[in-house]
Amino acid sequence: MTVTRELQRLLDALGKRLRRNVTVDDQSLRQLAFSSHEYPGMDRLREESILTRDVRPAVSEWIFGAGARTAPGPFRPPVNPEIGASTQRLCVPVRQQGTLLGFIWILEGDDRLGESELQTVLNSVDMIAVIMQRDQLAGELHRSRARELLRDLVVPGDAAARAHAAAELVDEELFVAGEPAFVVFVSLRAEDRPLLEAERGSLGAWLERVTGRLSDRRHISLVRRNHGMLLLSDKDPLLAGAAKHALIEELLVKLESDLPGVEPVAGIGNVVEDLAGVHASYRQAERAARVVRNVRGLERMASFDRLGVYGLLTLIPPAELTADTLPGGLLRLLEGGRRGSSSR
Repeated sequence: MTVTRELQRLLDALGKRLRRNVTVDDQSLRQLAFSSHEYPGMDRLREESILTRDVRPAVSEWIFGAGARTAPGPFRPPVNPEIGASTQRLCVPVRQQGTLLGFIWILEGDDRLGESELQTVLNSVDMIAVIMQRDQLAGELHRSRARELLRDLVVPGDAAARAHAAAELVDEELFVAGEPAFVVFVSLRAEDRPLLEAERGSLGAWLERVTGRLSDRRHISLVRRNHGMLLLSDKDPLLAGAAKHALIEELLVKLESDLPGVEPVAGIGNVVEDLAGVHASYRQAERAARVVRNVRGLERMASFDRLGVYGLLTLIPPAELTADTLPGGLLRLLEGGRRGSSSR
């Protein structure tokens, strides 16, 4: 979600009035805005959250374990130096008509807010809630439109529709212009069947969560009938180096943890120079995921351009990847069966 200038201005004013460091997170603890760092009390957790715009699982457990989701009003979670929270914090839940929208965090240290200062914060909560709810609704409309165009972008056999979708993504400022991009294909199961509701929910939530800390307008996530996909900019500095594979691995780990019995795998398509060519990267990512699924011994994530001889398997329809139809050489490549089978 893109933070409005209005929320940032309000937070800056609140920080100056309190002479404290103040932060606003959404209900998932993704950081939305933070005041300037001109006041004392910075600790490692604040620095980390500003840099990553997200929190580690241990931090989430600490916050939610302290009752953040159900707290009726301001509360102080215990200091926890082990996760970097060495400074005492005041947490103020932000709600609109009973719905939790997020949290205001104020670094207090040993100098707790007085009654008048606390009232200043409480007087700001309703306005922050209105802004956050408006931004969340606008963000959902933004994401829905981007997903609609991404569906058109990967439609097979309709170059005109793909070109139109690419132009609309740029014209509507839903994806950055002029940057090469690539697709990640995420498969949850070997069989070709629609995702269950729980699978769709978990996949959609984690696709959004892991990309939520990437640069704005450089990522779109989409859940389709039997898989999920990501469109990512190859120029996003937050995906440089090993970060791309770390992000995908984190996604697979979270899905495996959320959905017992599911063996998620991912394929990564080649980088294309123009959005209108993303369809090619999508098909490559799909094929790479299929190879990972069918070849025992491979990692659970593979790039299409690194498949090597296994890339030959992508030329064979999935239904024909059987011992009865494959030549001996290709059969040996399968090394004993599909991922997840017990036979060798």
